[in-house]
Amino acid sequence: MENALRSKPLEIKEQYERQLSELQQVYGEAMLELRARKKLASLLGQEVEK
Repeated sequence: MENALRSKPLEIKEQYERQLSELQQVYGEAMLELRARKKLASLLGQEVEK
């Protein structure tokens, strides 16, 4: 979005949707990692660090 005045609204919408999709994927991966760490800790009988 170099120049918002010249950008087309649909292009801006697509950029934001792409960015949102990427952020959702990263968030999902982080949540999976947290659950895996908690599961491993419980199997090893350890507490999870916060």
